[in-house]
This record gives sequence, C-alpha cells and structure tokens, in this order.
Amino acid sequence: RLQQLMNLSGTSIAAPAVSGTVALMLQANPGLTPPLVKAILQYTAQPLPDANLLQQGAGLLNAGGAVTLAGALRSDIGGAIESGRLHAGMNLLVPGRAMPAPFTVINGANVRWGRIVFAGGSHLLSGSALFTRYQPIYDPRLVWVRQGAQRYTLSYWPADSGEAPRQWLRSIVARPAADQVFVTPGVIAATSLAGASSWHGTTGLFMPTATLSGWLGVGSGVVLSEGVVLSEGVVLSEGVVLSEGVVLSEGVVLSEGVVLSEGVVLSEGVVLSEGESSLLGEP
Repeated sequence: RLQQLMNLSGTSIAAPAVSGTVALMLQANPGLTPPLVKAILQYTAQPLPDANLLQQGAGLLNAGGAVTLAGALRSDIGGAIESGRLHAGMNLLVPGRAMPAPFTVINGANVRWGRIVFAGGSHLLSGSALFTRYQPIYDPRLVWVRQGAQRYTLSYWPADSGEAPRQWLRSIVARPAADQVFVTPGVIAATSLAGASSWHGTTGLFMPTATLSGWLGVGSGVVLSEGVVLSEGVVLSEGVVLSEGVVLSEGVVLSEGVVLSEGVVLSEGVVLSEGESSLLGEP
C-alpha cells in the first residue's frame, strides 16, 4: 500500500494542533479561562534542545500533559472569577487531588514538562503554585504588560426571547488596575535566573529553553515571598544587531512572541514597518 509522508511547519499546522489540544482541555475542564489555558500549554510544553526562548518559546506542544493538568484543576474557575468568589491564593485543585507529576509518558518514555510560563509581557514564572493556588493573571478581564495594567469591564445587550444571554457585546470599559497583585507568594520567578539578554552569552531571551527548564527542575529560581506587582521583567536594553545591519535599540518584550516598541514585531520572523523590510524564518 502506497504511503506518502510530508513535512509541515509553521502556524498552518501549529494552529489546528493547538486548537485541538485546547478543545480536549476544555472538555476535561470547561471552567478554564483563556489566560489559564495559555499558562497550562506553556507549563507542560516539552523543551527542545538547541533552541532558545526566542526560537521556541516554552517548547513543543504536549497535548497529554496539558489535558492532565487541566483535569486536575477545579471546574468552576471561570464562573468563580467572574462572580468574585475566587481570590488570590485560593486553592485551584480539585478537592482530594494533587498536582500531577511534571512529566508525560509518551511511547514509553518520560517527557518532562518545561515548567516555564510567560506573563506580563516580560516575566518568566514557574513552580507548582501557579496551579495549586489561584493567580490573578488568570482573570481574563485583567491585561498586564510590563509597567501597565488595565482591568476591562464588558456589558452586553439584553437577549431576545429564545437567545442565550451575553451574546451581543454592548461596551468595553478599561480602567487602570491600581495596586494589582498579579501572582502570589510561592510562585518561582525565573527572570533573574535567565539573566540579562545576550546573544553571545546565550542568556536572557537567548538562553536555551532546555537549559532554563533544567535549572528550574532542580530547584533554581527565586521563590516569591510577596508576589509580583509591577516590575520590568526580561528586557533587552542594549539592542539586537541583525546580520543585515539593522540595530533594534528600544528593548524586547516577550509575550506571544517579541514586540519592539518602534514598529518591529518578531513572531514568525522579523517585520520592520517603518521603511525597511526583513523577513526571517517562515514566510
């Protein structure tokens, strides 16, 4: 029987794979919020060798690990956040359940989780407390990017007869989130462990994900005693020099990719939007 194999890469294959995994996660736990889904995917990802935080982020998608961790958490998280019944530091685990072991058995081999979560645009977090205790960053109404944070309030038009409520958005109001705590004591801060970003030194954003994950696995990192309010996080302040002679000097923020504040977005490659174009990686 004729069999043909082909290689696929990029968002064309990543998007359906991640979407399918998220569907399985929500089937296991319909109470997950979007920020919590993202954190679970990152925490359970498998770090690949010889690729840094800019190149692979948290690592390779681990569907089994993500579903396992999702199923260990209480199923009313979303509703409890919205109603104000869930507060920072409260238990997130299903009663009687423990935090799953940080690995997944795939084809008979133990595949360890990377245990790295990106938050606030430039912070690297780790530790089981991210999921055993409620972290305010899982509130989908809260947006935190480095030194700024806002809380959004949504209102909806009244539903017509026979319609489900809250279908038609009426307004969005954003207000500064003053004195907002984002993560609680017990979470591990890995930002300083990665160090200042240096391509030649392979530190900071250029540190191999597997290296950082390995250090976290043996207990490195700073256990927060007072949580996180607002701070700089991982910042590349000296600029990135690309081989084409373009110097990016405004700093790097790592969240869904890398965003430079002067019109440069690095995710699938590099896009310059102020007169010069350079594309690296997947077209």
